[in-house]
Formats: sequence, C-alpha cells, structure tokens
Amino acid sequence: MNRALILLLIAGMSFSADLSKLVKEYQKKNYRYVCLQGAKEFNKLKKDPDLITMYAFSCLNIDKIDRLSVPIIFLKNSPEQRKNRAYFSLILAQKNLLTSALFDGEKFDGLSVPNSDHIISRVFNLFFNKKYKLNNNRYNMKDAFGSYTLYKEKKKGREVLVIEEKKNDGKKIIHYYR
Repeated sequence: MNRALILLLIAGMSFSADLSKLVKEYQKKNYRYVCLQGAKEFNKLKKDPDLITMYAFSCLNIDKIDRLSVPIIFLKNSPEQRKNRAYFSLILAQKNLLTSALFDGEKFDGLSVPNSDHIISRVFNLFFNKKYKLNNNRYNMKDAFGSYTLYKEKKKGREVLVIEEKKNDGKKIIHYYR
C-alpha cells in the first residue's frame, strides 16, 4: 500500500473512533462529555444529523442551552430534523425571553408559545402567566412536576439566570443559564 492511502485509512479510523466514543458516552448518559467533546469535534459531527441531534440533546441535558444555536442551523432536511430544530429553538427562545425579563425588566405581554416538558418551558409558562409569588427578587412557583425558584445572580463576574428545581420526589437540582 502506498503511504498516502495508509495515512488516509488511519485518519478515517481515528475519525470513526472519535465519533464512536461520543455515541458510547451518550448511551452511558455522559452528556457532559458528549456536549464538550462534540463542540470540539463539531466539524465532523455536522455531516450526520443524528450526531448533531445527539450533541444538541447532550448540551440541553447539561444546561448548555446557548450551544443549541449551531445545531439548529443544520437540522432542516427531514421532518424529524425540523421537529428537533423547532424544539431546540423553542427552548433557546424561552431562555432568552426569561433572561430579558429578569435582567433587563422587559415586559412581554400576550405571549403565546408552545409548551414542552423541559424545565425552561415549565418555568417560562409559569412566569409569563404570572403564576408565582415574588419574594426578595426571587420568583417562587409550582406545578405538577415540582416547585421552582427563579432569580438572577452573579457567577464568575457574569449575571446568570438560576432555576432551583425541587422535584416532587424531593430531589433538588440547580440550573444555571448564561
């Protein structure tokens, strides 16, 4: 075999190994690894809509919502891709509207957007339907899934949107969004 062909085969094998590891880590629910490594390998991922979707759901699972903006661009060539693009776009938009409302005091009256089961969507709908109690700049709200406290705070010199989620089973999760 000539040297160029061998190098091409080795490069292809490492390409497959990198992507294969991402898939295995996703199956193990190691979303942090998939999101962070997927960002580094995105030029390879962007050729496969299933891998783009896997990357986007991984980032969504670890609250890296702003990273959804890039996959949204690529998910457009089938009904399933467009459905996922709409879902990611909805959550990204809801996070941005919540951020504008809390950080900038923007008022958004008459909003009517679809719901999803994502924490951002649940809090978004409770907040904009004014189903909260305000106490010390913290918005306390509740639905069938649990209770939530929405507020902003400074973290590493930047303002972040915080949602403290307390599920009905008693599990508490704190979500940070930039």
